[in-house]
Amino acid sequence: MAAPNGFIFPVTVVLVASVSSASALDRAGAIDVAKRQVESRCTTTTPCSFDAQVHEGNWHVRVQFTKRNAPQEKPLPYSGG
Repeated sequence: MAAPNGFIFPVTVVLVASVSSASALDRAGAIDVAKRQVESRCTTTTPCSFDAQVHEGNWHVRVQFTKRNAPQEKPLPYSGG
């Protein structure tokens, strides 16, 4: 998906890890699973932030991706809903 200059598309990925015996048992474990899933998109150049919450027995991890308009600019989060 290409974005025109100056316009940033909202991108949010929700990864769900079940709280069963083989899945992430705590917040840090759920975030680690999500980090492995998006490791190619979250780099030192475009870092991501992670937030995990339990909902109905499952971990829901929100990944906030960032974007740079130029290499010298600081990474900005995608805006929007």
